[in-house]
Amino acid sequence: MTVIGTLVVGFGEDAATASGAIIAEWDDTKNLDVKGKVKSDWVPGDVAWLLLHADATATILDVKVTHGSIAADGDESLPRSGEMGWAEPGEEQTLQYAAAQLADLVFKWFGNIGTGPDLEGKKLRFSSGQFPCLADVSYPVQFSRYRVQTPEVELAIDEEWPIRVYVYYSIEEAT
Repeated sequence: MTVIGTLVVGFGEDAATASGAIIAEWDDTKNLDVKGKVKSDWVPGDVAWLLLHADATATILDVKVTHGSIAADGDESLPRSGEMGWAEPGEEQTLQYAAAQLADLVFKWFGNIGTGPDLEGKKLRFSSGQFPCLADVSYPVQFSRYRVQTPEVELAIDEEWPIRVYVYYSIEEAT
């Protein structure tokens, strides 16, 4: 069965589909101010960079913006990490993003160590080791980058001009 949907991303906000099949986030590697700090807001006419990650079940059909313009700007692999813990052998934990393969995962263990890892989709489990165990799991994530050109509008003091990005997608669900 194919599910067609729309993901809405507000400026300064991240978003994901309910299943996490598509994740949208503002690009902290390119959205920098003159001091090299991550921007928290934009002024009319600024360029903003959006990253989209789609797992193997999802297809991005189109990406549109409510005002200004948006264009695809290539793909890039960026590092991501997260803390994960397992109470017992065989317990599944879910990675936030899809990893290409088990060999891409790097574990920094905090005490007890799980062994015999198995990765199926985003589900990660250990068949043996010392439990409970806790690790910071790092891995490269594939993103599509989009360049958003914000519109040139004149604003009064303290006036805001909201912009949203709409991601149109399809997801193949298991039947």
